Amino acid sequence: MEPRLTGIMYIVITFALVNEMSINVHARDNNNKRRTKEKTGGFQKNICDITDRDSKVHCYCENAREPRNATKAECWVFNGGIPRDDLIWQSFASQPTLQTLSFNVRVDGALGYVPTKALYYLQKLRSINIKYGNIVEITSFSFANLTNLKEVMLSQNQIETLQPYAFAHLPNITTINLEDNMIIEIATLSFYDLPKLQKLVFTKNNISSIKDGAFQHTFNLLELDLNKNNIFHLNRRTFDGLANLRKLDLRRNRIYNLTEFTFAELWNLQELLLGKNDLKFISERAFDGLSQLRKLSLDDNKLASLPKGLFEGVRGLSSLDLRSNELHALTFDNIKPILDNLKPQNSNLLLEENNFVCDCRLKWMHVLRNDTKSQSTKESLESVTCKSDPPIVSSAYNKFEPIDNKLEYNQDILHPGISIETQNAKNNSTERKLEELKEHGLNDMEGKKGIKRNVLKIPPENLPCPREEVTTEIPPNVIDPIVPIQNEMKTYRYEGPNSSINLFLNNIVLIWSCFAFFFT
Repeated sequence: MEPRLTGIMYIVITFALVNEMSINVHARDNNNKRRTKEKTGGFQKNICDITDRDSKVHCYCENAREPRNATKAECWVFNGGIPRDDLIWQSFASQPTLQTLSFNVRVDGALGYVPTKALYYLQKLRSINIKYGNIVEITSFSFANLTNLKEVMLSQNQIETLQPYAFAHLPNITTINLEDNMIIEIATLSFYDLPKLQKLVFTKNNISSIKDGAFQHTFNLLELDLNKNNIFHLNRRTFDGLANLRKLDLRRNRIYNLTEFTFAELWNLQELLLGKNDLKFISERAFDGLSQLRKLSLDDNKLASLPKGLFEGVRGLSSLDLRSNELHALTFDNIKPILDNLKPQNSNLLLEENNFVCDCRLKWMHVLRNDTKSQSTKESLESVTCKSDPPIVSSAYNKFEPIDNKLEYNQDILHPGISIETQNAKNNSTERKLEELKEHGLNDMEGKKGIKRNVLKIPPENLPCPREEVTTEIPPNVIDPIVPIQNEMKTYRYEGPNSSINLFLNNIVLIWSCFAFFFT
């Protein structure tokens, strides 16, 4: 009896223990599921396997559709009005191994913000691309904690504002593309703690203002693209922090002048593109500090002249584009600091479509055409045209055959009755002058203002030098003690240590002239 009772008790105890263990295991499983649910956001759907037509987001995953296996997803956003905390973003927790993610917005207004809630679950993400959204602003820390992120592409999203810390604490990011948006200003702290950022693109925005120090936290940036904006003013602090920048694209803006040391902080800059702006003035020291610069484009501006020492600070320059400006001269002194750099085969000098005047300041073009090995430079020089300004042609005319008998010329004016022989002699003299001008490459028709000629088709020795400018200053007057001139008395300035003596003598002369006038 006792053994039987003992066995029954043993069975009851064993059953109770098993039941308790089962309860504990079930509770532990429930806790694990609860923790998993909390960690993954409580997702109900696999983002790569959504078949519901009413879903606001549909994604196609290339590598795998099973949960936790996909590495690349391309998503379409069809339905608008998605709240920032919509459950659809929690479904991205089903694919935490995603490395490449793109959103294509198919309906206007369907996505008006960066889906930070979805990115929270994608710690391995390396590249994100959002296109055709209506994201008006990038809020602070929109890409927070994405320590593996390398590339952000946000083109064509109607972005207007970048809040402070919009891009912050991204230790591995190398490229940010904000092309074709509506950004107005680049603020000081929009880009913060981005130690590996190398390329920043702002092409085709509405940027008119760049705050001082806007790039001071992107000190390893190599390429900055500001093409097609409304920038009109730059100063020496605009590019603070960009000591390692290699390429700066400022084409198609509204920049009208460059003051001294504008690019002084860009010690390693190799390529500077300033074409298609409104440049009229460049300071002689605007490019100082750019010792590594190799390529400079100033095409399609309004430059009429260049300062003599403009290229002194960029002696390594080997590619220069000055096409489509209003330059009337480009002298040897202008080009001398970089002349030797324009002779190798891979160099480049472009000068077409300017307003050059045919004079001796262009002689160096003949020399460079013969010395350079660059085919593009040769072709450009052979296409450069110039116009002959009438005063300069007159100067050349006088140089070739000066007028010797000025008295006879004045007599012809005073005595209009000119004989046939005299008129024939004058006509023959004019014909001889025209033939001589033809021989020197400056015939009468081509010598007129507005007629373009190819510079290299004019022999360099026949390019006339411009006249010296006539001074407009009043020449010093000499006091004549006998017959003083009234105008001289009015305009004479008494200067120097003997001014009081001169005043005394002048007063004596004035008194004498008054007495002489009275007694006569």
